[in-house]
Amino acid sequence: MGSEDRPSHRPTELDYEIDPLLRLERNNRSTRQAIVFFIGTIVLTSLSAILIWIASSITGGPYCDADPSAILCSPAYRVVFMVIPPLLALGGLFGGAWIAYMKWKKHQRWRPWIAVIWFIMPFTLAWVISAGSMLIGH
Repeated sequence: MGSEDRPSHRPTELDYEIDPLLRLERNNRSTRQAIVFFIGTIVLTSLSAILIWIASSITGGPYCDADPSAILCSPAYRVVFMVIPPLLALGGLFGGAWIAYMKWKKHQRWRPWIAVIWFIMPFTLAWVISAGSMLIGH
């Protein structure tokens, strides 16, 4: 489709109601956004945990001095490790839920966003449960 076939302005809701191709493109865009959001949440949470672990290993601390196999070297890094990644995972979970609601409200493709919620939920639960048990034992 050439540029002469496309409207020069941003499509309105009326344009989406009239043109099934515009609706299909918007729906496909919503699905791609959901997939990117899911992968981004997992990668961002995991990357934050890895960066905290690397920073802890570089700076060292009493736990690494006592036991060379320790992963997190100080109490501060243990707390940071158990707060930041679970908060990012929770943000992804509730962010996906909010986006799903907004897509549903606008009568757009919202089902991929529900799938994102269901796929992020076990990941988030694993982080929150392990964080809670580690913080209780801390």
